[in-house]
Parts: sequence; C-alpha cells; structure tokens
Amino acid sequence: MKALSTIRLAVVSAVIAGAALGATATAKAPGIMYFRTFYSDETLTTQVGFYRDRCWNGNVVASPVNGTTSPYYTLEAVGSCPGGYW
Repeated sequence: MKALSTIRLAVVSAVIAGAALGATATAKAPGIMYFRTFYSDETLTTQVGFYRDRCWNGNVVASPVNGTTSPYYTLEAVGSCPGGYW
C-alpha cells in the first residue's frame, strides 16, 4: 500500500512539474521599443525616414514608416513592452 502512495506522489509531482515547465516555455521576454532613423548612405548624414516601435496589446509593434527605409539606420531605445515581440 505504501508503494502505491509513493508511485501516486511521483506521478502527481511529474505532472505538476511538466505543467510548470510548459507555462514558462510560452512566456515571452519583454521587448525593447526603438526609434529607428533611416539614412541615405553609410555616412548617416541625410535622413530619409523613421519609425517608432510602440506597445500594442502587450507586444512590440512597428508604427508606419515616415519617409522611406534604407539599410543604413540608427536605433535609439525608447522603452520596453511587457509582452515582447509579436
């Protein structure tokens, strides 16, 4: 009888541990929101566009771009959002 109780306790412990691991695996880390400024070339002297991340429904999302994008940009951290990235 004692062996059966020990087995039940082990099974219940395993189920609880599995549920706890599953809950932490789906949690997202907070996301940093940035203000991104785009430039015409690598000298970063002529600005051609920008956008600012925002926190929407607990997730970081990009606002529409003002101007145009470019592979040359700078990032400035402007805050964080509790839910992370979409």
